[in-house]
Amino acid sequence: MLQAALLALLRELPFEDIEIQTITERANTARVTFYRHYGKKEELLADTLENIYQELQSELTHISVDSLFDLELTPPIQIVFRFVDRDRLLYKNLLMGTMSAFIQQRVRHYLVQQVIITFSQTPRYADLPIILIANNLASQAIGNIMWWLSEDLPYSAEYMARITHVMAFFGALSLMGRSADIRPLPPEVWRLPSDHG
Repeated sequence: MLQAALLALLRELPFEDIEIQTITERANTARVTFYRHYGKKEELLADTLENIYQELQSELTHISVDSLFDLELTPPIQIVFRFVDRDRLLYKNLLMGTMSAFIQQRVRHYLVQQVIITFSQTPRYADLPIILIANNLASQAIGNIMWWLSEDLPYSAEYMARITHVMAFFGALSLMGRSADIRPLPPEVWRLPSDHG
C-alpha cells in the first residue's frame, strides 16, 4: 500500500516534495501505520527501490556471457532501457531529484551485481577485474539513462542500449587486451537513426 502510494506520487512530484502525510493519504491509511514500518520516507524509498530491482532482475535472469559479445543479439542492457522507458516519468523524477545520488548508488549496485553474476558463469574471464568492468558498464548505463531521460528520450531504447553496450563493455575489454573476444563492429551500430538527422 505505502509503496504503491509512493510510486504513484513519484509520477506526479519530485521525491523532495512528497510528505509522509501525502503518502499515507494516497495509501488511504493512518500516519501511525507508516511509522510502524518506517522511520522516514527515505526508508520507504529504499524498500520501494529494492522491489523495483527484484522486478527488473526477473527480466535479467537469462543473460549469458556470450550474449555480451555477439552484436547480432540484443544487448542485455536493452532490458534496462526498456524497463525505464515503460515508466519514464517515474524514473525521471527519481533520477533527477535530490535523491539522485542515493538512487544512482543503488542502481549501480544492482547492475554491478548482475554483471558479476553473468560473468561468474564462465571461468574464461576469471583473470579480468570483473568488478571494474561491471562498475564501468553500470556507470555508463546510469549516465546514458539520465541523459536520455533529461532530453525526453530523443532516441529509442534499442539505440541507446546498443550504443551504451558497445561503448562501455567493448571499450573495457579492448583496453584490457581482450579485443580478440570482440567481433568487428558494423558501422550501423554507431550511426544515428534515420529519423534523427
